[in-house]
Amino acid sequence: MSRHMAIFTVAVALSLLMASSAGADAQQPMPIELDAATLSARTEAARSLVPLLQDVKRRAESRVTVQPGGATADSPFAGTNTTLFAMTIGQKNTPADPQVVQAMDRLLKWQPGDRTVPEAALFDEWLNQLSRKATALSVQSSATACDTNCVVSTMTKLNETWGESPRQRAEMRDQALLEALTDAVKRTK
Repeated sequence: MSRHMAIFTVAVALSLLMASSAGADAQQPMPIELDAATLSARTEAARSLVPLLQDVKRRAESRVTVQPGGATADSPFAGTNTTLFAMTIGQKNTPADPQVVQAMDRLLKWQPGDRTVPEAALFDEWLNQLSRKATALSVQSSATACDTNCVVSTMTKLNETWGESPRQRAEMRDQALLEALTDAVKRTK
């Protein structure tokens, strides 16, 4: 009788174990899917932000920098700087990471509505990194955390937040786009 009781106990324990594991499988969290409004906002953000990578790529691949100004000698006659036009030309010390340049190429070729390709995940991570940068810029101007619309607005409008001159603004924005993409590439490897 005790042998039958032991078999019965083992059978009950196994059935309970199987039932609890089936219940655990049913309770596994499902992957988060984007709702229609979020998907639409991200698609529009991609259409606004990805084209900005063309200038970023051009700057990242350039090995030569050209900047206004430079070291000019004082006039031997007047003792003051008499140069009407001066440019400083130099070489960049650090080339862009080839993986980041490849990621730019992939995003530039990507169709933003296609969420089934790896570029969609790369864009989502890039958007997250841009959100952090845009939030940091917004906090300086007393705004709160940036959502997708705020990121697009911050990255596409070159206002005084980015610098004093239009050229400086474009360079600073492009640098932020490059840094965010570099971080996104590292996170999506």
